[in-house]
This record gives sequence, C-alpha cells and structure tokens, in this order.
Amino acid sequence: MKKADPQTTTQQLTRLFVRLFVAILILVNLAFLIISSAYIYYQAERQSEQVVEAVKENLDSKYDWSAMLDAYLAKQDDDAIILTTPQGKSYYSENAHETFKQINRQNHYQNMVYSNKHIYFLRTENSHDFKIKVALNIDHLFHLIIWLFGTMIVINLIAILLSIPLIRRFAHKWSRPIQVMNNEIQEIQQGASTEQITVPQQPLEIRKLAQSFNNLLAFQKQALQREQQFVSDASHELKTPIAAIRGHVNLIRRHGQAKPEIIPKSLDYIDTESKKMEILVNDLLTLGRIERNTEVVKIDLVRIINEVVSEIQSVYPQKIQTDMPQVLKYRINSLDFHNIVHNLVENAAKYSPQDSTIVVKLAKNKGQVSFTVADNGMGIAPENREKIFQRFFREDTSHSNKVKGSGLGLAIVKAEADKYHGQIKVTDNSPQGTIFTVSFPTEK
Repeated sequence: MKKADPQTTTQQLTRLFVRLFVAILILVNLAFLIISSAYIYYQAERQSEQVVEAVKENLDSKYDWSAMLDAYLAKQDDDAIILTTPQGKSYYSENAHETFKQINRQNHYQNMVYSNKHIYFLRTENSHDFKIKVALNIDHLFHLIIWLFGTMIVINLIAILLSIPLIRRFAHKWSRPIQVMNNEIQEIQQGASTEQITVPQQPLEIRKLAQSFNNLLAFQKQALQREQQFVSDASHELKTPIAAIRGHVNLIRRHGQAKPEIIPKSLDYIDTESKKMEILVNDLLTLGRIERNTEVVKIDLVRIINEVVSEIQSVYPQKIQTDMPQVLKYRINSLDFHNIVHNLVENAAKYSPQDSTIVVKLAKNKGQVSFTVADNGMGIAPENREKIFQRFFREDTSHSNKVKGSGLGLAIVKAEADKYHGQIKVTDNSPQGTIFTVSFPTEK
C-alpha cells in the first residue's frame, strides 16, 4: 500500500476547509431542493383545490358541462377536468380525454405523475354524488425551480473557486506559528544561541504547546546541567581518595618487603579511604536517583522517624528526644523521606557536643506537615544558610576532615524536599545550635 505524501499544515487546513465548505454548499442545495419540492406540491395542491371548489359551487346536472369545464381552467396547456354526474355521464374539458388516457398509463407518485414529457398534479373529489378529477400541468413551476437550482450551482462553483485562495491564505496565517516553532526548533538543534522558542498569543492551543515545549527545554537543560555537575563532582571528589589509595599501594609494592611494618598502616589507610569512596558514591547515586519517578503511597512518617532515630542513636552518643503524634500519614516515597530524616538527624549528631540533646519533632498544622531537627552544635552563619545546601559545601573547613561524610547530606535533603514542593527553613537554636525545619504541603 502506497503511503500518502506528507503534507504541510497549510495544505491540510486548506483541504479540510474546502471540503467543509463544499459539504455545507451541498447541504444548502439539498435543503433548497427539499423546500422547492414542498413549495411546488403546495402550490399545485392549492391551484387544484381552487379549481375543484369553483366547480363544486355550480354543480347541477342540468348544465351542459362540456362547454363550461374549460372556463374553470387557466390557460395552461394540458390542464384537464373530468366531471362525472350522479347519472354516470362524464364530461371532459378540451383534450381532457386524451390527457387522462396518457396519465392513466403512467406510474403515480402520490398525486404527481410524469406523462408525455409533462408533470401533472392530480386531484379527485366527490361532492353530491358528482365526481371531479383535475389534472394540472405544473411544468412551469418545475422549470422555475430547475432554473434557480442551476443558477445556484453556478454560483456555488464560483464561490468554491474564489474560496480556495482565501482559505489557503487564512490557513497559512493560522499555521504560521507552527512553522515558526519548527524553524526555531531546528535552529536550536543546530546549536543556535537561543534557548527558547517564541510563544505566540494566538491560537491558544499553539501558545500552550510553545509554553510546554519551553518548559521541556528548561527541564532538559537542568537535567543536562545536573548530569554535568554529577560527573564533575564525582570526578573531583573521587580523585583525592583514589590518588591516596594508589599511593599506598605503590608504597607497599616498593617497600613492603624491606619494611613490612608499613603494610598494616597502609592497609588501614586504604580501608578508610575506600569507605569514604563508598559513602560518596552512594550519596552521588542517591542524588542522581531523586529526580526519577518513584512510587508514592501513603506511609506513616512516625514509623520512619522512629526507625532512623533508633539507628542513629546506636552509633552516636547524643540523646535524641522525639515529639510526635502516634500516627501521621502522608503521601511520599518511603526511601525519600528516610533520606531526609537520616541526613538531618545524622548531620545534627555530627556537629553537636556528645553530651547534648537533639530534639526531633513532627507535626501537622496550618495545611502543612512539618519535620524539625534542633541541635546544640556550633550554629550556621546567616550568610551561609543558603550555601550549606550546595554539594560539598562545608562551613567549617578546619573540621572538615574530622567530621565523617561526603558533604552531600544537605544537598540530598534539599533535592528530596524540592521533589515534593517542600520548603526548608534554617534558624538559630537557643542558647546555641541550629534548627532545620522541612515543611510539606498537605494533600488537597
């Protein structure tokens, strides 16, 4: 089967509207024929009724109807009347006998009959035992309708020929925004400096399409930037531990036999650095996974928090105090919420004194679900409260080697919160420390 040649939007719209215009004209012509036929029938019925009523007003068996019947007819050729008296005698108008003889040979369509290239309307009535049969020639009505219909056909053809260039012009105008979009998209594919396509005001569908495409471009750009950032961060952060590991491997190779006492120390160092690399890789993979579609179901947030608190409490010496309802359910991926809770609580434990207390709260109020972690650590300077959510940023670089971690914990929290349209607020704790509050909008 041969495939149809591709068509432009202008061509498709032109064909569509021309076909629609022709279909409308056909319907108008059909309506004209139906109305005209009804008009012919009505006029013929009215004329025949007038003739019959005129004859009925003068019914009398004494009259010589053979001479009078022609007077009831118009001067139209082939009109005919047959009058049958109660005695059974029939009177004919001029040529009526021959006319009815020919009519009776033809098929009748209700009161209409086509005979000898003429169209007749027939009417038969009985009155006072008289029988009146009338056949009226209605050729003139049909000729008028045919002439009008022919005139309409000519006008229709002229209208179609004139409408094609006009329809093509309007179709081109309507499809121009699509053509502009296509050209701009091709320019973007070829590396043009523009990062968005023009958004037309009209029509509304094309405007929404252009806006959606620009949103898609922005999303793709952000995704590309995240991928580039991911590769850059991974290569930069993995370079140092890999270099250190290779250095100790080479050290063992060169001096291991001569100085075996360096081997345990180097192996410990390699183990430590490899664990750092493992943590870093896992956190980088977590960041890369966040934007993917994940299953979102209603879960009990209290259960997740209790699990994380129990896990961290077994590792860190600080006391962790909780203030939560017995159950609080929210639609979120359990792993995403686990990452938020784990990173905030562990971050508080890393930077708080060993004998301090960390307060974890969960509440639902004012159309929000709020998760709060308050510590008694060194605090965060106001100018750095936005920077701490950047990858690998640490406010206190002097303690960066003493505090275990990849430097991605708060970046993961920020990404997870953004995923669910949440907000993060950083405030000072009293007398010292920091309070992290993550707020999620409740379901509508």
